[in-house]
Amino acid sequence: MIGPLSFAAPAILTGLALLPALYFMLRATPPAPRRQVFPPLRLLHDILPTERSPVRMPWWLLLLRLLAAALVIIGFAGPEIVPPPLLPGHGPILLAIDNGWGAAQDFPARLTAARHLVDQAGTRGVVLLPTAATATGQQPRASDVLTRAAALAALGALHAEPWPSDRAADTRAIDAIRRHIADLTGVYLTDGLAEPGSASFVAALAPARLITGDTADLRLLAPPHLAANGALVATVLTLPHPGRIDQPVLAETASGVALARATVKIGPGRAQGSASFDLPVALAGKIARLALPGMAAPGGVALLDGATSRVVVGLVSGGTANPEQRLLGTLYYVRRALPPGTTIRTGSLDDLIASGANALIMADLPLNPADIARLHHFMAAGGVAIRFAGPLTAATKDALTPDPLLPGVRALGSALAAGKPEAIAAFDRGSPLAGLPLPASATVSRQILVNPATLDPATVWARLSDGTPIVIGARQGRGMLVSILTTANAAWSTWPISADFPALIDRLVHLGKGAVPKSGRLHAIRVLDGSGALVLPGSGVRPLEASGFAHALISPAHPPGLWGDAHGTIALNLGDHVPPLARAPLPAGVPVTNLDSIPRARRFGPDILGLALALLIADAAITLLLRGAIRLRGAALLLAGLMWFVMPPPAHAQSNDAHNSAHDVPPGALAPMLAYVRTGDANTDAISRAGLAAISDQVDQETAAHLAAPRGVTPGIDNLNLYPLLYWPITATTTPPGKPACHALDAFMAGGGLLVIDTDGGGSDLPGSGAGFDPGATAALRRATACLAIPPLERLTDRDTLAHTFFLNRSFPGRFDGAPVYIAAKGARDADGVSPVVIGSNDWAGAWALDGAGMPMRALLPGSPGQRQAANWFGVNLVMYALTGTYKSDQVQIPAILRRLAQ
Repeated sequence: MIGPLSFAAPAILTGLALLPALYFMLRATPPAPRRQVFPPLRLLHDILPTERSPVRMPWWLLLLRLLAAALVIIGFAGPEIVPPPLLPGHGPILLAIDNGWGAAQDFPARLTAARHLVDQAGTRGVVLLPTAATATGQQPRASDVLTRAAALAALGALHAEPWPSDRAADTRAIDAIRRHIADLTGVYLTDGLAEPGSASFVAALAPARLITGDTADLRLLAPPHLAANGALVATVLTLPHPGRIDQPVLAETASGVALARATVKIGPGRAQGSASFDLPVALAGKIARLALPGMAAPGGVALLDGATSRVVVGLVSGGTANPEQRLLGTLYYVRRALPPGTTIRTGSLDDLIASGANALIMADLPLNPADIARLHHFMAAGGVAIRFAGPLTAATKDALTPDPLLPGVRALGSALAAGKPEAIAAFDRGSPLAGLPLPASATVSRQILVNPATLDPATVWARLSDGTPIVIGARQGRGMLVSILTTANAAWSTWPISADFPALIDRLVHLGKGAVPKSGRLHAIRVLDGSGALVLPGSGVRPLEASGFAHALISPAHPPGLWGDAHGTIALNLGDHVPPLARAPLPAGVPVTNLDSIPRARRFGPDILGLALALLIADAAITLLLRGAIRLRGAALLLAGLMWFVMPPPAHAQSNDAHNSAHDVPPGALAPMLAYVRTGDANTDAISRAGLAAISDQVDQETAAHLAAPRGVTPGIDNLNLYPLLYWPITATTTPPGKPACHALDAFMAGGGLLVIDTDGGGSDLPGSGAGFDPGATAALRRATACLAIPPLERLTDRDTLAHTFFLNRSFPGRFDGAPVYIAAKGARDADGVSPVVIGSNDWAGAWALDGAGMPMRALLPGSPGQRQAANWFGVNLVMYALTGTYKSDQVQIPAILRRLAQ
């Protein structure tokens, strides 16, 4: 329904009363001249004049000017069509806004809807009530009655929180504000979730209208888990929906690099679905979190910890006997005690460390100095080394132990020793083994003793009933060293054959992956904010008892994130620490409006002012025509040009690869954009376009520059002067450019543009000249650049400005790594010291390119850690180098800066 017409500034309409006065002013004629008898004028009486000037303005021109003046007055009065009132009543508006984790997914749309409601409230005043507690733990409370400007400012400072709304505190806040203001009209922007206390809250609010989003789009990642085959399983929770849902999930590293993508399929009427990531061990170990692409909310993130990380365990034993011999082998019980899904490998220490194992179990294995050095390096990188004692280790003492050991073996309850086998004592509260079931039936008859003179009590993790240490451990770098001072089979102890031995092995192999004890206090290390990003914990975060971790509820005191102690970290995810997803019932008789359906006022002031300006321009052109200053054709051209300037025709969307002549200005030419040379190969052009688009997005995010979408060009036809950087991929099928294209590329380089020539071969030979440059090159590259005036080249190093234009780059990889990069030699650059050309063979666009889901389109070779990040950094440096040149090398202002610092 269309509302009545109103004006934002109706007082300006009083100017319409001046139009009659303006009419008489425009109609006024100059005073009659004084008559003086002059007889010679009689001779001119009968001569007709060649030009007549009217004494009055033409009526149609007068009407045009009066109409333009009226339109100016009406336009400044701000005419608008106001929609029908959405909010009943006459008192202030009590606007309750859900800003818990359930509203974070579409929170910008909620703020937009809230601003429209504030506009509709007008002068009634607004009371704001965010329903989630603040990060400092302050409970929700209603604001005072705010004016429109104050309410909009408060909405600008409002953001989503990563915990649920506090319905009990919300209800108390509504009761408190209604005791002071009786005629409040309640409006509720709800997230649509049913939570404990929701019914009482809605009853207290008594909303006159509900504003809700589409709960069918709500997604929540449940904590991931490992399948029996070791694959990582992602589970997505949602509210039941009649249609099928296909939800992509990304497996990401700690730095946000996507390693894999899986699609969770949720059938009609179902509330959850799962999908697995079956990755190689080397990649699976790098996964730090799962994320829903395009969803900047804490519900779209699930963090991984030691319990959900794939464990690769290497088993190695000393001696010549078969370590896998049934019931007797040193590795027989250990292998069967490993948790399900564990990847088990056997072999030498060198092979196991090189295979990517993150835990090593050594059963009675003597070590030489070279082995100890390798194990120290392994533990420094985060590995866990677990050593079981035995006759061989007792006879050959080495230095790889958390505490010095005594020579020999202690025998308990044997024919030649006093006493009896000792049981395992209860684990201390601060021990990493705390919380494990006590192996009450297990006894130890032989063990190796720790030197009591040098014993550090902090290294003792378990003791026998007589107080003798049986398990000692200490952190080594990022990893852990654990010594179990008895055998891994039943030769010295019945612990390996007890029912509780698997729990011990499970706890130990996960120590390097962040598992924590089941007792003690955990502290927040990194927490999720309302946008799903990991940030430092705030002042309102409190320690969490490990014993109650499984039943903890997400709150400002215990936000989702990574928690831990000195032994590692564990993930507190939203999925299993918030109330189950359920759709809140809508109160009967309350109108419901969608977030996107709130009617807005239609304002016509700018359009009317534009029309008035067009009439004034037409009046100017007509006046010049009547005075003879221009002819009819000139007046028409002037009028058309001015009208186009005031009201330009709407631009039509074009493809990036649309063909334009050299004289046409492409859409968005006034905004900086990157360009690539069309090769004629659809796949190559798609990679170039996607690569430059990804780098443009990263430049937008990292710098103050804002780039338009990249564009494909044809040198010699398209105007290259519109682009600061031109990327030219050369393949084996690239044909040499014609003479017009060569002239255009030379002019582009001479005019200050940066030409980036790249191949996808990963080679190291490039065409050119100059000292230290190898002239041998691939045939395609040599043919393609033969006609260009390429200056003398030199190898790019990390000392050149291009290596630190924005990021600090020590290497310049792309999809390939290792090939040199060449730029113009010092004397061949322009007056500002900028190279007009960069030549490489690393396939940079192949490393930059991302598909629609944000996944890399091409794999890297060799794929070393940080290669893609270094390639992206170099891409940003290339763009900033093309836009800003060598500004970072400018030393002119250094003396002035030093003088200012001295003052």
